Amino acid sequence: MEAGNVLLVPAMGCAMLWSGDVIPDAAAITGMAACSLLLVIGAAAWRMALAGLAGDTALAEKLTAACARAEWPSLAVLVLATAMAAASVVEGGWRPNSFAAAGFTLLGWLEYVNYYHVQLQNFDSSIDLKRLKAGRGLRRAHLGRAVRVWRARRRC
Repeated sequence: MEAGNVLLVPAMGCAMLWSGDVIPDAAAITGMAACSLLLVIGAAAWRMALAGLAGDTALAEKLTAACARAEWPSLAVLVLATAMAAASVVEGGWRPNSFAAAGFTLLGWLEYVNYYHVQLQNFDSSIDLKRLKAGRGLRRAHLGRAVRVWRARRRC
């Protein structure tokens, strides 16, 4: 699902803008790119999990390394997208491109947090939902845990 959304999400954003006779500007495109980059990382994380379940440790390790190396560049793209979205709002108010830039950038930030820090989805597993309802907080992100283990092994 993540891999399909890499192209589908920005295509829908462009289609929505074009339907209002608005050409996506640099801020909107940067927000879409940031969101798509995080979706690529998410697709790699899911493939990593599947490889681990299948016993393909070499592929799981390779994907973990790729996701670890992608964290800082993705963060840089998100910061750039945030600055461009803010500049778009300051410059022209809440126009369609500003909404698109802010919306896609926000989605990118949510994906970043969901993959590298805490699992934001707690409605797709009864165990996670019970944990949340019991007040035990959000669970650490699977990819984030794998990346931290990978980085710790490299330091030894």
